[in-house]
Amino acid sequence: MTPADWPRRVPGRPWLASAGIGAVMLACAVGYTTVAWPAGVAGAAAVALAGRWAAAGTLAACAAMLVAGVGIAAGTLPLPAAAAEGTLILAYLLSLDLAGARLRRGSLPWIRERGPVLAAALAAALLTALAAGVPLPATPWLAVTAVAAAGAALLVAAG
Repeated sequence: MTPADWPRRVPGRPWLASAGIGAVMLACAVGYTTVAWPAGVAGAAAVALAGRWAAAGTLAACAAMLVAGVGIAAGTLPLPAAAAEGTLILAYLLSLDLAGARLRRGSLPWIRERGPVLAAALAAALLTALAAGVPLPATPWLAVTAVAAAGAALLVAAG
């Protein structure tokens, strides 16, 4: 698809809200990890294109995850901030979904469909933030519990 094929329309309020959430998502990630600013710039370009190209929103979220991952590896992004960044990424992807849904009957059915995903993701982010404050020795049981929790969250989200 070339720019000439793009629809000639003015972005509505849902798309502008998604762009705002995407800008905050990338700004928070790059604020902690200035070394990864090129990925942040690419993510910002993807946020700008998200209203016209469906895959651009996913690329913007991937850019934010890349910047956050670099920040965690470099030690500049604390774990509670990483949990908050994950929540921002979820909010951005859900806002893109809502903007693209073109609802005619209101947003309540849309919210009911995505309620389990939202609840599981927010619970995972909260647990990650809480776990970051408790110093625990590394044990195999902790790793098994983390994998089991991730699996349970995927089952709830897919359910």
